[in-house]
Formats: sequence, C-alpha cells, structure tokens
Amino acid sequence: MRLPPSFRQLPIGRIAHGLCSIASGAMPEREPQPISVEQMYASGPLTELQIDELLDESLHPRGPEFLFEVAADLGVDASSRVLDIGSGNGRHVIELARRFGCWTVGVEFVWDHLTSGFPDLEPEVATSLALAQGSIAALPFADGTFDLVWSRDMLIHIADLRGALAEGRRVLRPGGAMVVFQMFATPWLEPGDAERLWPALAAVEANTDPDRFEEIVGEAGLEVERREELRSEWREFLEESGPGKTSRQLLHVARLLRHEERFRELLGDVDYRASVADRLWGVYQMIGKLSPRVYVLRPRA
Repeated sequence: MRLPPSFRQLPIGRIAHGLCSIASGAMPEREPQPISVEQMYASGPLTELQIDELLDESLHPRGPEFLFEVAADLGVDASSRVLDIGSGNGRHVIELARRFGCWTVGVEFVWDHLTSGFPDLEPEVATSLALAQGSIAALPFADGTFDLVWSRDMLIHIADLRGALAEGRRVLRPGGAMVVFQMFATPWLEPGDAERLWPALAAVEANTDPDRFEEIVGEAGLEVERREELRSEWREFLEESGPGKTSRQLLHVARLLRHEERFRELLGDVDYRASVADRLWGVYQMIGKLSPRVYVLRPRA
C-alpha cells in the first residue's frame, strides 16, 4: 500500500499480518470486524519499507521441473512405458523421453495439436516416442500397458471424470501410477470470476472442486498416494527466474479489458474471451483464487 506523501513517514505494521498469513499458505478467513482507520495507520512491528523488504525475500518456490522430479521419485527409467494423456503438441512427451530414455506415447484429442509436428529431435529421442489421436474416454491400448500415466492440466476439460480416471487405471501395469497435475478453485474465487473463467476455457467447473475430485478418484478405483498443494509456487518461480510470465499476463489482460471493443473486433468473440480467461488463469494463481495440485494416484487393491 502506498500512502500520500504526508503519511509516508508514519510507521505501519498492521497490514503485515494478513499478507504473511497468505504467504505461509493459509487462506485467511474474512475478518468479522472491519479494521478502523486508527488501526490501519497505527504503529506496528514493521515499517512500510521493512514490509517491502520482507516480502522481497524469496520463499524458494518450486517450479515446473517439480513434475519431472515426481516422475523420477516413482522410478521412471529407460525400461519404463509412459503414457501422456492430453499431450497437446508433444512437449512433455519429448521431455519425458529425453530425460528418462523411456518409451513414451502421447494421446491427444485435438487434431490441430497433432499436426503441428515435432521439432528436430535427437535420434535416440525421436525413436522413443509417438503421438496418436484419441480420447481418454476410450484409450487405444490394452490393459496393463504402461508403468506411468501422466496427465497435466487436461482433466479439467473432461465431463466424465470418473470414466477418464478409470481408463487411466485400466492401462496401468501392476505397480504403476498416475501423475496428475490439476487446477482447483479456492474459496477466494468469486462466482463472477468463475463465470469469466471456466466457460471460456472449455472447463468443467465441477472438476475444479478438490473434494469432489478426490471422491471421484476413489470411485474410479484409485487412491491418493501423494498430494502436493502448489498454490502460487510455479508462478512465483517464473517471476523470480526471469520470464515474468504472470506480470506479462496481467499487462495483457489490462489491455484486453481497457480496449475490449477493439480486441473483440480483431480476435473475434471466442478468441477474445479465451485470451482474457487464459491470462486470468495465471493472475488468479498468483493471487490465490486458483491453486494447482499434483497427485500421485495408485490403483486401489
């Protein structure tokens, strides 16, 4: 918070408590009583400058590499068979094959993603992977084919979540596991936020409820072996490591909203709405309205 110049010399510390509680991972409940003007500007343990310095310190967030670390923890190696469901243009298929030397298959529903083609790859990587068009509702593989099923940011689009998870379970070998990266709404996501976000991203809103998700995991014959709540970590990592991805998204959505008529005309309604929602996707993670989780799921005995 920036105060008028005449107030800059006043020490303020009361505002630090809410900020620190958010940073520690706990969503503060809405305060039953409003803060008074006297409380707001009263002396506290830290000055405004000290609060800025405190919050400038990194909390050492995990980045996107974490997902591959989870795969490594599960023992993925050159002898493993890995399936990436919802593989898009094959980016993760390539990286899994490159890192672990494993045989990796990507299944993608959207034809445009498949036809974008692979970049030039090292021969040993190119011979270790394949892409196929298909649906998680009916995977074109025999029972017990894969050691690992990898699902990043795609189950949010699936209407039959129970069926999709059951298909993932079906193609797992004994001892295999699913690694799922999934975005969830938090209590800070207001109904208006959800209305702007989910329809424009072709998302199934019910799949963004973490309690419902875990209930369906059980109904699909799986159990949660590991659960990691990432909150804003990846977004913080991308800010601190250089790309500044979320800052750029915030600037983009500001421009999209300020000149809505112009951008609707240039992009068309569908792409305009999707562009706004896609950028809010990152911003909402940073401010606690969305929180991704990583799950390791095992077939229930």
